[in-house]
Amino acid sequence: MTPDVLIPRLETEILVKRARQILQQKGNQPTIVVDIGCGSGIIGTSVADLADEVIFLDISPAALAVSEQNFRSHFPEKQAQFIVSDLLTSLPAIPGDSQILLLTNLPYIKADDWIHMSADTVHEPRIALFGGELTGFEMYERVFAQIAELELTHFQLLCEFGFDQREIAESVLKKYPQWQSSFFADYTGIERFGEIII
Repeated sequence: MTPDVLIPRLETEILVKRARQILQQKGNQPTIVVDIGCGSGIIGTSVADLADEVIFLDISPAALAVSEQNFRSHFPEKQAQFIVSDLLTSLPAIPGDSQILLLTNLPYIKADDWIHMSADTVHEPRIALFGGELTGFEMYERVFAQIAELELTHFQLLCEFGFDQREIAESVLKKYPQWQSSFFADYTGIERFGEIII
């Protein structure tokens, strides 16, 4: 870890476990994992053994360098791409027969909402913490819109958001009735993870 990335939290383990369940059921279909806003790369790296390829995307070149170092320390020969990208804007073309699993734990704290922040965030990069001015969910709104614009098929998305953002997520997802969405809880019973299938 370096000051360029967010320190992984325990809750993210739940997202990783669900991702591994999905990948273990994939069968023979080629599967590409896309870690959006990858930071340290912990999410993509934690499921890479079950994927055919992992694509790491982050707007920060410094964060991408950390994710590549972490990934290569575990998978020196594994096929992977590390791309500077504003969310999905630079996602490379993906073969049409591939199953796509999008994984993300984007910044979701409302700008300057220090009341709900723990002391261990003081030295972490602001770009990895704050998700928007109004709700903190704005980056997820952008990702959903980008997915719709890209017209991705055969994909699933797993995401982690704030403890108080389930209703916001549900409201935003109503814009995409063609998607099948559901939520699952963290270790304290709070539904702060989303799963989307199309």
